[in-house]
Amino acid sequence: MLLKPFDFGLAIPLFGLVIASFFVVYTGIGDHGVVKLKGESGEWVFPMDTVETTGISGPLGDTVITINEGAARVTSSPCMNQTCVAAGAIRLPGQWLACLPNRVMVYIDKGTSSDDVDATTW
Repeated sequence: MLLKPFDFGLAIPLFGLVIASFFVVYTGIGDHGVVKLKGESGEWVFPMDTVETTGISGPLGDTVITINEGAARVTSSPCMNQTCVAAGAIRLPGQWLACLPNRVMVYIDKGTSSDDVDATTW
């Protein structure tokens, strides 16, 4: 069986499509996810594309989290060592930040905002 030019013309774009779909599925491209904030008083869910600054109460005081430009970060915290502030921003599903002394957790989940209840609903 001989391969003809049309076979290569069809096979190469199809192979490219398979490779591109691999990157979309396994790298999270196109999946913005949601930011979940958890503290002693509850859990809140925000879409990644929102612009929001909120304080989560803990035993030491308020930990301030900012969500902007598809990233979430702890901007201030009442804890002594400020490790959570120095950790920087998170952007991808599966990444997380924690202020352990203040018992506040920030993580990005793969879900979409339509799957979860966001904080503005409450």
